[in-house]
Amino acid sequence: MKLKSLLTLAAVLAVGLNVAIAADDDTPLAKEMKTVNKSIRTMKRQIDDASKKDDNLALIATAKKSLAECLKMDPAKTKDVPAGEKAAYLDKYKAEMKEVAKTFDDLEAAVKDGKTDDAKKIFEKLADEKEKGHKDFNPDDK
Repeated sequence: MKLKSLLTLAAVLAVGLNVAIAADDDTPLAKEMKTVNKSIRTMKRQIDDASKKDDNLALIATAKKSLAECLKMDPAKTKDVPAGEKAAYLDKYKAEMKEVAKTFDDLEAAVKDGKTDDAKKIFEKLADEKEKGHKDFNPDDK
């Protein structure tokens, strides 16, 4: 019985520690990007289902709202950029985020028109944009 209690306590402490560490790493920007990513993952699973069209449009709206919030924020990596390069760095960030938002506009049009094949191609473009953006702006994804 004592062993079971001890193991339970160890498990609770381990989970609590992980949550506390994760909470420290989550910036407002990261939280918004997680919302975008969750929307993309959900849509990818259901894009072929015509009955989920309205759900997909709602997910796109949620992602676009989060992207709009992201445009108001600076990446965490900004603090590491030399002062003379910050303006150009932030301009590049905002330009790439606007490009992602435009891609979501394209995705929305494809979903509204029932163009599943086009939507799937747009998911590939979003994946490429995500990879490039994380390489350039996310200090944890190198």
